[in-house]
Amino acid sequence: MRHFVFTGATSGMGLESARALAARDKSFKIIAGTRTPGTADNLRQAVPDEQLLVLQLDTSSLSSVKTFCSEVTNELKGANIAGLALNAGAQFVSDTALSEDGYDLTFATNVLGHIALYNALAANMTPNTVVVSTASGTHDESNALAKSSGFRGGFFPSATDVAHGTLSNTTSTRQAGLDRYATSKLCNVMFTYAMARRVGGAGPRFIALDPGMMPGTGLARNRSKAIQLAWKTVMPTMVRFMDGASTPERSGKVLAEILANELFNQGTGLHVEYTGKEIPSSPLSYDESKQDALIEFSMDATAA
Repeated sequence: MRHFVFTGATSGMGLESARALAARDKSFKIIAGTRTPGTADNLRQAVPDEQLLVLQLDTSSLSSVKTFCSEVTNELKGANIAGLALNAGAQFVSDTALSEDGYDLTFATNVLGHIALYNALAANMTPNTVVVSTASGTHDESNALAKSSGFRGGFFPSATDVAHGTLSNTTSTRQAGLDRYATSKLCNVMFTYAMARRVGGAGPRFIALDPGMMPGTGLARNRSKAIQLAWKTVMPTMVRFMDGASTPERSGKVLAEILANELFNQGTGLHVEYTGKEIPSSPLSYDESKQDALIEFSMDATAA
């Protein structure tokens, strides 16, 4: 049996990827972490019971991550993880909110919890394991579609500043929230590059996947009512006319192919997109000193 561990598998790209993986091979098992396992009906309908284990997980909480990883390890019973999809994410565009551990909630949810999760499960990984982090074009200041939605790219004044959401001077609460989200996605790309350098061929492979803009998913759940309405009803009809936009089905298929080692099966330290092609990331994401600062801060923060 091959085990695939997911965060963010109850909707959108994660759901479609889990569905595609389960349909590929009856010996594939999906272990999915979700905030509210009792409401994972879509996932349970997509994946047969015998191929699915749903566990409670809040990636913004380091204690929740620790409990989840302990439960996953018990389930594995010494088996290895074939693929790890670090896909859960959220946008918070109101005033800065802190996680229970005292970090910016966007950073804690999208970045720190995933690094802690990887660290706790690394002993169950081999060079054949692939770790896929969900990136976003919002991290790149030159991405036209992201710019049209108000994103300015990611910022990295220091790892401490990023972890506490103090990124840039702006008088707009909304802009600060968008900046924090874009920066969290920059960190996901930097994590991919840094870990690929550090682990080399002795450990798992690392890939960052830009799924494209996917209107209709739950990502806008913390935005205004007007934006939520447009995101759910109007924008999904425009995807085929928007360069850089995708659908959960299309992006989920590519994620499943990566996890199943059907795509980029020899690659590590890659930034790829929903088309199944490798693409460049932002210039800032290649700064190895900042990559290392992120990893070292995160390792210290998650060591307890």
